Amino acid sequence: MRYLMVYTTAFVLACGADQTTTESEELLGGGAVTVWTDLTELFFEYPPLIAGVESEPWAVHVTDLRDFRAVTEGSLELRMTATNGETHRVRMAEPSRPGVYGPVVNLPASGTYELIVAVQGPLTDEIFVGPIQVYSSVEGLPTTVPEDPSGIPLLKEQQWTIPFATVAAQVQSMHRSVSAPGEIIPAARALAQVPAPVAGLLIAARNQRAPVVGDRVRRGTPLGVIAPSDDEGSYATLVARVERLEREVARAERLYNAEAIPQKRLEETRHDLAVARAALEAFGGSTDEGYELVLRAPLDGVVTERSLVAGARVAAGDRLFTIVDPSTVWLRLHVSAVDATQLVSVVGASFTVEGSERVFRAERLVAIGDVIDPARRTVPVTFAVSNPDRALKIGALASGWIAVGDPEQGLAVPTQAVREEDGVPVVYVQTGGELFERRVLTLGPTDGRWTIVWGGVSQGERVVTMGAYQVRLAALNPDAVSDHGHPH
Repeated sequence: MRYLMVYTTAFVLACGADQTTTESEELLGGGAVTVWTDLTELFFEYPPLIAGVESEPWAVHVTDLRDFRAVTEGSLELRMTATNGETHRVRMAEPSRPGVYGPVVNLPASGTYELIVAVQGPLTDEIFVGPIQVYSSVEGLPTTVPEDPSGIPLLKEQQWTIPFATVAAQVQSMHRSVSAPGEIIPAARALAQVPAPVAGLLIAARNQRAPVVGDRVRRGTPLGVIAPSDDEGSYATLVARVERLEREVARAERLYNAEAIPQKRLEETRHDLAVARAALEAFGGSTDEGYELVLRAPLDGVVTERSLVAGARVAAGDRLFTIVDPSTVWLRLHVSAVDATQLVSVVGASFTVEGSERVFRAERLVAIGDVIDPARRTVPVTFAVSNPDRALKIGALASGWIAVGDPEQGLAVPTQAVREEDGVPVVYVQTGGELFERRVLTLGPTDGRWTIVWGGVSQGERVVTMGAYQVRLAALNPDAVSDHGHPH
C-alpha cells in the first residue's frame, strides 16, 4: 500500500527539500505530520522528545476517509521501534475528544525510532509514519528553526463539521470532448398517448380502478372504459355488424360444406367480416367487450399524465393518458456548429442533469444530425441511456461532454474539484492536515467526472472536491483561523 506523507510545521527540520514525498523523512525537534492511507488521514503534532522525560501530550487527529469525519470511538496505539529492535508502545483506549487523541510519550534512550500508528475500532488501520528523533537532552535540540510553512489554514475541527472531501490526483486516459447543452427525451417507441377513439361517456362505476399518475402498467392493461354516445352510433353499429357477419360466415361455411352455395359466396362473406373487424380494431375494441370500448395500454411503462375523469363525457380525440417507458431514455445534445466537424469520430458521451452532480454515461450513439438548425446554429446528437433507477426524468436539462478522437493520457483531477475564480480554473490542494494551497490549472480534456490538467497539480496531491468554498473563505480571511487558537 502506498502512503503520502506531508510535513507542515515550523518546528521540523527535514532531510529533503520537498515538503511532499512518498518516502520517510527524519523529523527533528518535534513537528507535524500528515499521512494518508486508503482509509485514514492521520495528522498529528508532537513536541520535542527528550530521552527519559515525559513529553507534552501529542495532538493526534484521525479522520475516517470513508466519510471525512472525525473518529469518535476506538483505540489508538503508537509503536516506536528503536534501532536495536526494541519496541515501545503507548495506547489510548478512546479519543480524548472527537477525532483527537492525546498520548504522552516517554522513551528511555535517545536515537531514531520508527513510528507506526495503529487504529482499532469501527475504523481499523495500520499507518507507517517513519523515523522520529529522540534527543539526549534539551541542549541537544536543534537550534535552527525553519520558517513557518505558508498556506491557507483550515482546522480539522472545522473540516469535520462541513461537507468535506479530497481526492488524490492520478493518471487517467480519456478522449478529447465537445461540451454541449441538451435535454432528456423519451426514447423512440417509449412514449404513447392514449386518446378517446370515439365520443362517449366515461361511466363512473366502470372507471373507478383506472390507473393514476405514477402507476406502472403492462401492455394490454385496461386503462378505462367508454360507453359510446348514442348519437355517434358508429362504434355500437360496428360491433353489431361484426357480430352479424360472424354469424353469416358461420352459416355460409355450413352451407358451403353442404354444397348449397358456391365458394365465391363464402369468400365474399369472410372478406366482409375481415374488413369490419379491421375497422373495429382501429378503435381498439372487440366483440368480447360488448358495446363498451375498453382502452388498453399500448406499451409497458409508467402513467405520466391522466385526464380521465370518471363520469365525464369525452369527445373523439381527447387525450386521456400519457404513458412513458423510463427504463431507457434519450439524451439529445445540441452541439455548436463550430464543433460540428469534430462529430465524425464520436466514441461516447457523459453528462449531468440539473440539480445533480452525478455523472451519467450514454451507452449508445443513436444519431448525429446532418442539418444545422438555422436559428440555434446547432447540430442535434442523440444517445441512448439506460435508466434502471429512473433517476433521469423526461424533460430534464442536461450538460454533456461528447468524447471524440483517440484517447489522451495525463494527470487528472475530479471535475468537481475544478472551480472558476476570476476567469481562471483553480483547485485547492491539501498540503497538510490543516493547510491548503490555491493552484491555477492548465486544463486538458474532460469526461465530466475527471479532467486532465497539464499544469498546477502533481501526481498524488490531494485536491478538495467538497468544501472548497470554505477553504476559499479561509483564504480571504486568514486571521479568522489561526494555529495559535488551535484547541489542543
